Amino acid sequence: MNMVSDVEEGAALDGGIARFLGAEGGEGPVRLSDIRSKAANELKRYGDDLMGHLDGLGVTVPPAIQLASTEGGLVAVLGDHPAKNTIETFVNNDTRLLKWFKEVEVLHEIMRRAELSGRSEEFARQHFNLGLTSIGSIAFFAEG
Repeated sequence: MNMVSDVEEGAALDGGIARFLGAEGGEGPVRLSDIRSKAANELKRYGDDLMGHLDGLGVTVPPAIQLASTEGGLVAVLGDHPAKNTIETFVNNDTRLLKWFKEVEVLHEIMRRAELSGRSEEFARQHFNLGLTSIGSIAFFAEG
């Protein structure tokens, strides 16, 4: 069984990750490229869905919105977006959006852990961020 931290580009992942990714029956190889594809697709879908909801609430972009997980398992808006409280309240009260954010986060953390294989101290200092911009959603890691 391959651990995520030991995954190389062509390596297959274990059945638990395969099930998380929606691979049929959790069987067969799931490659890092499969995770990249799933992560990119989910990031786009999540960003588009959330932007649609926020637009309905009158929240505009720009300015960009930067989202990150909190220690308590909620989502926080980093920075000083004028609709910070509205965004946080909306996302944290919508269990579907909150769960979906966590799934996008996990997918990107799996990829990041694989990219930083052997450098766990560097990975430990980095935290997932999701940005909503006027040209779409982006995922990035920042120290903090």
